[in-house]
Amino acid sequence: MTHEAVPHMRLRPHHILCLRFLGLEPPDRGGGYERASREIREMMSSHEDDLIEVTCGVDDLCRHCPNLGENACISPFGDEEKVRRWDAKVMAGLGLTYGSQMTSGDLRRMIDRKAPLVFCRDRCPWRTVCAILHS
Repeated sequence: MTHEAVPHMRLRPHHILCLRFLGLEPPDRGGGYERASREIREMMSSHEDDLIEVTCGVDDLCRHCPNLGENACISPFGDEEKVRRWDAKVMAGLGLTYGSQMTSGDLRRMIDRKAPLVFCRDRCPWRTVCAILHS
């Protein structure tokens, strides 16, 4: 009996939550980032069994971002310190822990039950373009 390998992706908490609801790409991130972002959106919207690990810091999407510098976010929208604070708020709101692993389907159902988070409504810098807040 052979088993197909289940894809494993490492994502920051805010990428797990936010990529489902943002319908646009941040400006000037480039083709590699855009492809990776689309793949994650697809996985989070329709796949069931892809395994996702909640990671602290740079993840599999960040690695494609031109705003990655010395293993940390240097984006003008929010540096690594600010992004880690966003991640902590999202992680607490969803009830996730760093290192935990869930399938894309289980994460999607959890997000559907819990979103939008208080942080999304009150503090997120992307809230004006977030689909969950404007549906």
